[in-house]
Amino acid sequence: MTVMESDTIRENPDLSQTDINAGFETRDYNDGSENMHYYTSDSVNRRLRTTDIALNVLDKPYEIPERFREYSKIMLEHQLGQVEPGQFENHRICGMYSDLKPDTTTATIGLVEYYDLLATFYSFPYVYRNERGIIEFKGSSYIYNDFGVIYPLSLMLGANPIGANTVAITTDNKILIHKQDENAHVNPGRLMPSGSGSCSWHDYIDINAETLQQIVKHGAEYKLRHESNIPEECKLTTKVMGMARVPIGMKPDFYCFTQLGMSWDELKAAGADAFDVVEAEDAGHISDALIAYIEKNNAANPGSVSIQLFLEAMFLAEICR
Repeated sequence: MTVMESDTIRENPDLSQTDINAGFETRDYNDGSENMHYYTSDSVNRRLRTTDIALNVLDKPYEIPERFREYSKIMLEHQLGQVEPGQFENHRICGMYSDLKPDTTTATIGLVEYYDLLATFYSFPYVYRNERGIIEFKGSSYIYNDFGVIYPLSLMLGANPIGANTVAITTDNKILIHKQDENAHVNPGRLMPSGSGSCSWHDYIDINAETLQQIVKHGAEYKLRHESNIPEECKLTTKVMGMARVPIGMKPDFYCFTQLGMSWDELKAAGADAFDVVEAEDAGHISDALIAYIEKNNAANPGSVSIQLFLEAMFLAEICR
């Protein structure tokens, strides 16, 4: 079999009626090089900011659907040069398998092995054809159905990793910016939030989490400390701002902000680092400063700012209104 990039991936899939009823809508982000669509709901985001969402935990790990399983090794061999599940021993991921609505009280989560995450979340843009040129498997079918409608999370066939992102703000109103490694599989070389990644299963078990927000905040703070080298003595206060489903994998991606308990000079003296630091006039102009920074960088270097950093700025603007 050969592996070919798909030319049939829809640029703007439709929303399911379930998502429409929950207030989700399509919005755009143009990074100067391409226009990307993301999906979010103002009413769901208000729910996340104001109401704790309890957890329902699946009693068995996620498994790649049987009819796709035979392709998982081919996908990873094509993308990463690694094919055996045993080669992926780091990370056990926390996935989400229920839809968020304005009245949601409980979210269903489950354990995802790292191999399963890679074989579904990162594989959807590829088409596999047999020797006769017939499509055997379209990776995007994890994401949306034959009519181009995005699956609700409760019907998604992929691993549904919970994404956690945060922008860190110092006591002197500076915003820490991270830059993704040039060799990274996702967003290579792009400007990123202060902490960004998928929630680990340990974000659930290590703190005996009782709510979805606790998992997201713990995951975001772990990424922040790791990526920006924030010292343990620095107090973190993190709030969940909202959730969006973004182009890669359509996973549930959550966005936070974290108030740091130290100034930038104090953090630097303690060993913290950042690719860049954005200075705001005062606490009331944090979102303005970040939006201006994003616009400046995309104008000077189109495609340099990730959709995750853009969404952080948009959510900050919403809560600062």
